Amino acid sequence: MGGVAVGSIVAPAIVAAIGPRLAFAVVGSILPLLTLLAYRRLVAVDRVVAPARELGLIENVPMFAPLSLVTKERVAAHFVPLQVAAGELVIRAGDRGDRFYIVGDGELDIDVDGRHTTAGRADYFGEIALLRDVPRTASVTAIVASTLFALERGDFLAAVKGHSAAHAAGEALVDERLAGGVGYQSG
Repeated sequence: MGGVAVGSIVAPAIVAAIGPRLAFAVVGSILPLLTLLAYRRLVAVDRVVAPARELGLIENVPMFAPLSLVTKERVAAHFVPLQVAAGELVIRAGDRGDRFYIVGDGELDIDVDGRHTTAGRADYFGEIALLRDVPRTASVTAIVASTLFALERGDFLAAVKGHSAAHAAGEALVDERLAGGVGYQSG
């Protein structure tokens, strides 16, 4: 919008100063010149590949479904891989929520007030504390050595709360989980 505003102001001055034919040539050469100047950066952007494994896991999370491919790639690039040993506590009920997790491989026990369920590949957890800004509602412990992908609080909230449909899907999921209607699985 700023470019349109500046162009609206500058274009009549250029036409008056050098004439319409030469003004079209000057203005028409701006975009190709900018492309040539930025060529190396554009090529570098094309070479960056989104992490395929993380991107594949994101596809299984309903609250990420409404996001554009570019946003999903950005989210995937922010995931941090974590290796957890069997018996290791990942999150504790009552703690402050700092991350969202997707299970890459392995099996985890999810304890919600004494009710246990398991999470495996492509399952996810940790969204309730982040979306509602409440303490963790479950404790999660690795049953076997597992690979998790963690997304920091700020990155998760920017992706989900920054898109109304994603935020609505996240809130619906939280409501279902808190009501006991859905376990801690990906579907």
